[in-house]
Amino acid sequence: MIYSSSWRLRTATHPFPCPFSLRTTPSRASIPPSVPIPEARLMLPYAFHAPALRFRQTVMVLTLAVYLYYLVYRLLYTINHDALTFSVVFYYAELHGFISLALYFFQLWRPIHRTPSPAPPGLAVDVFIPTYKEDISLLRKTVIGCLQMTYPHTTYILDDGTRPECAALAAELGCEYVARTEHAHAKAGNLNHALPVSSGEFVAVFDADFVPQPHFLDTTLGYFSDSRLAFVQTPQHFYNTDSLTFRFNVTKRERWTEQDVFFRLMMPARDYWNSSFFVGTSAVFRRRALEDIGGFAVETITEDLHTSVRIYKKGWRGLYHNEPLSNGLAANDLKNYHTQKLRWAQGNIALLFVENPLWTKGLTLPQRICFFASVFSWLIGLPKLIYFIAPAIMLLTGRYPIDPFDWPLIWRYGLFLAVVISSIKIVSRGHTRLFGDEISHMLNFFVLIKAIVKSPFRRKARFVVTGKGAGQHSGLQGLAPQLTIIALCFAGVEWGALKWFYSISRDRLGLAMAIFWALNNGVLAALAVATVTAPLYRRQAFRFEGAIPVDYTAESHHGTLHGQGVTADVSDTGVALITPSALPVGDPVHLRLHLGSQAITCHGIVRYVQKGFTSTEGPFRYGVQFINLTQAQLDIITTFCFNRMLPTFLQRAEATPSSSTRLLAAWRRLRQRRHPTPSMPISVPVISETASPNSHSCRPLDAEHQP
Repeated sequence: MIYSSSWRLRTATHPFPCPFSLRTTPSRASIPPSVPIPEARLMLPYAFHAPALRFRQTVMVLTLAVYLYYLVYRLLYTINHDALTFSVVFYYAELHGFISLALYFFQLWRPIHRTPSPAPPGLAVDVFIPTYKEDISLLRKTVIGCLQMTYPHTTYILDDGTRPECAALAAELGCEYVARTEHAHAKAGNLNHALPVSSGEFVAVFDADFVPQPHFLDTTLGYFSDSRLAFVQTPQHFYNTDSLTFRFNVTKRERWTEQDVFFRLMMPARDYWNSSFFVGTSAVFRRRALEDIGGFAVETITEDLHTSVRIYKKGWRGLYHNEPLSNGLAANDLKNYHTQKLRWAQGNIALLFVENPLWTKGLTLPQRICFFASVFSWLIGLPKLIYFIAPAIMLLTGRYPIDPFDWPLIWRYGLFLAVVISSIKIVSRGHTRLFGDEISHMLNFFVLIKAIVKSPFRRKARFVVTGKGAGQHSGLQGLAPQLTIIALCFAGVEWGALKWFYSISRDRLGLAMAIFWALNNGVLAALAVATVTAPLYRRQAFRFEGAIPVDYTAESHHGTLHGQGVTADVSDTGVALITPSALPVGDPVHLRLHLGSQAITCHGIVRYVQKGFTSTEGPFRYGVQFINLTQAQLDIITTFCFNRMLPTFLQRAEATPSSSTRLLAAWRRLRQRRHPTPSMPISVPVISETASPNSHSCRPLDAEHQP
């Protein structure tokens, strides 16, 4: 039920929501219009205080010193000459880890937080949306998002598929349409073809599935007061939390993606070295800089990194704005996920053979290191394979890459591992999920090895569009490497257990460590397989979580039912409706959705009632499917979902803060209990939920519905 609640809001900054008390007087949700769209923003501020920065830098240096000591000790005292090949290969994997960590720390040495200036009026801006085979309904959302950007601009659909439906979409929505008869150089060629037929001083680029926020240009154009600034890049932010790149805890409201560290930490820090780079979408370019380098680079399949290197070689600057200003779809099944990873890896590795950042002219030393780090990160496949199969080889063959396997080595390795893991947690400030990273490596390692093998021999791979959309499922196809690791690890564990039980092996310490390690890798591979084969989003379209007031009318055998409810989630195909009254499943329902300052009236069918919401007294949660929505209604719902509901949802579901941040928040709460800050009552609508006659809870609606 919807009530009006008195909610006491502290006037001082507080890291967590404050408690509220429930008024027993029910109130019709005459919920006021929501806040204006430009205020619904997700900022990512970071406080880079000098003491904290020096502490993290000290941690980096000490960690690399410990790592180096461990490597020297391993080289001098523990190389197994009886299994020299195995030992050298294993040592290579450890050395690769040291180089990776050193490059990681170098890039994170000094993060920068930028605050944009207001965009000056009168700039000429072209917005490019390159498309090839993407679904028209997906492209439509992006075009609408681009057209609704508040800064004056001209939007272009760049159709590399020469599809009549794309031309019709451009004519319907009122944007420019550009197609080409020849399709050389894929996306980069498509963008270059559009440069001569447009004239704006600045060019914004969005992939066909990336929907910008209305204030995208207002936020980014102010940076171009620097006459040598070539581009402004914003995060490549994905919103479909059911994709393989996400780890999402609905209960704790925690979210993590594979790219959190890269876009939220590494790119802001690379700004210090003037080495942030274009990621293929959600960026604004100065046309003169593109013309200076001859347009987007076409020699590699990933035009983004290569184009950035050429821009920096010419003395231009790049900049990263650390705020998600657009939202796109991540690959939803393993096939498309691997297709995307293979394309990225091949394109980046190919840069070593086309325009190697280590010795190409024009780059500064920090830029060379940063761009080499970008390529080197894709070479992790082989070291990961070595780590994944090493314990199984140890157990099945009895040959160890380390000799002797004794307690002095164990405590040194334990200290080394504890220092490395702790330092990564500290330096990454709560944005890493080491276990999630390992699952990603387990899913990707074989694809990255394929990219390493292909890149030297095929400098220009074929561009393949990544399939996207909800409702895709993955079976066991493409999981042969992971299933092989599971079989090897558990076979090794079984054989190792027999050795232990029958005392076949004299090295019981090494045997125990190998069994533990193989179990860990086998379970990791099994969890990776489970992640892929688990049922994904079953709906046809992704649903955006959020509370929207709803008036409904339904016909039943008792007569006409009139009532109010609130949504739990919304998409362009239906809603999850929470209501205190029972509705007949399978019957039509008439809905009026209050979408901020406007409302739409539509029809739907009650498809199901969710389990756990089936008591005779309510509340009830129904799945309602829209029927016969007009295109105008679909566009209104899409706009509201992307511009209002999604930023609010992402703000609530931000990743867990770092341990130090949580400790500081606990200390502040303790002090506030001793010295309470003034508070003031604010009435907000809340939802009352009754799980049982003796259990009652309530929660406020989204902030956008508050008075």
